[in-house]
Amino acid sequence: MSNDIHKVESALISLIPDNKMRKLCLSVFLEALLEANKYGANKWGTYYAKDKDRLRLVVGSLIVMTLHAQGIWMTLDQQLLSEEVELLKLSNDWNWDSGRWSKYKKVPSKNGYYTPSDEHIRIWPVIRRLHFSYIGKVANKFSQLSEASQRTHMPQVLAYLRQTLNQYVPDPVYSDSKGMLLQYNPLREIEQFQNTYQEDLSETEREAIVQSRIGQGKFRADLISYWNGCAVTGCQRIELLRASHIKPWRDSTNEERLDVYNGLLLIPNLDVAFDNGMISFSNDGNIIISAPLSEGDKLKLAIYPDMQLVRINERHHKYLEYHRNNVFNTNILKKHLHEKF
Repeated sequence: MSNDIHKVESALISLIPDNKMRKLCLSVFLEALLEANKYGANKWGTYYAKDKDRLRLVVGSLIVMTLHAQGIWMTLDQQLLSEEVELLKLSNDWNWDSGRWSKYKKVPSKNGYYTPSDEHIRIWPVIRRLHFSYIGKVANKFSQLSEASQRTHMPQVLAYLRQTLNQYVPDPVYSDSKGMLLQYNPLREIEQFQNTYQEDLSETEREAIVQSRIGQGKFRADLISYWNGCAVTGCQRIELLRASHIKPWRDSTNEERLDVYNGLLLIPNLDVAFDNGMISFSNDGNIIISAPLSEGDKLKLAIYPDMQLVRINERHHKYLEYHRNNVFNTNILKKHLHEKF
């Protein structure tokens, strides 16, 4: 994954060479992504189209935003447009698309290019309102992201956004035709890793990294030695415990994937809750529980507010911070930090 992130980074630097402009465009892109996610984690996906050299956000079956050399192409709600059309005409930051994709009919839109400038603070709120309204209409029309777009979704784009903007970026969650949730596929991640040529790694190192993805091999052995039982409850039935990365394997460098301080040994209920962002831990080791987890579910899962890691090291901090910022429910985190400080 780390190599894939570098490829996305290189492509976007080539696409938008100016660092300040690139970050501003990525921030706009992330705002749209977060808006789409409000309607469901199954509604959207994103990918970098190498053949056309552009970054795309797809909602349902429609491309709603694209970053490319001409600026930020985006869709605006046609029904709301009459209220703001004069202001857009006066702005040098907005240009209407006159080509093939100047409008959509399935969900009526009028589309154009936004090029942020010093007027961004004034003009972006207007464009954002029209764009977000359109995202909402598209998200409500489609039950989830089209299967074709699910296949092209690139997790490495999200990892790049987290790394570059240092902000919370959610992951999409899709379901199959029977409504069963499709989580990240470890076998697919391993296949992607094995297909990536990395000359600096020996076969032994590559195998250790692969084994770490499924909680086995050297990584698991090191965690057993370090924690000597469940990192929270102290349960010593080793055969029941799961070796879990704090910073997800897909977002980690090869070194981080094998780092004992990037791992927790947990009983299954805590492991699943941690991986799905329903719990996290502060740098003091105290548990933080996500608001969507009801009191009843907490009791059934044996998750209690006085739980804490049995030990904590300074070297855990950067991984725990990553988990809180990128995996855990950020709303409850803000509330927790507000109460603490």
